[in-house]
Amino acid sequence: MKRLGENRWFLLAAVLLAGLLCCFLLNGRSADGSGTGEEKRIAQVLSAISGAGKVEVAVYYSGAEGLSASGAPVGAVVVAEGADSMEVRLNLIRAVRTLLGLPEAAVDVFSMEAGR
Repeated sequence: MKRLGENRWFLLAAVLLAGLLCCFLLNGRSADGSGTGEEKRIAQVLSAISGAGKVEVAVYYSGAEGLSASGAPVGAVVVAEGADSMEVRLNLIRAVRTLLGLPEAAVDVFSMEAGR
């Protein structure tokens, strides 16, 4: 019975963490869910990279606002159609590092789901 109680607290903590993550991810987004103006501009620039295809970008900022541009950028997530290619992936990371002044470890690039 003690084991059930421990699992319940773990599950509650996981649900609360997921809720907080959703709040951070939705904060600072435009009404259509496509991101801030800066994120749209970055995505536009990144999609011009050879082989990148369609690109979406989320930038995380320091400070209480998280994903809204109230502080310095501290991380970025890029989702791109062409991210399966290592060359494209490295070019996307390099471009984001240059545009936002981030270290390589603060930029993650993922492949876009087909048909997105």
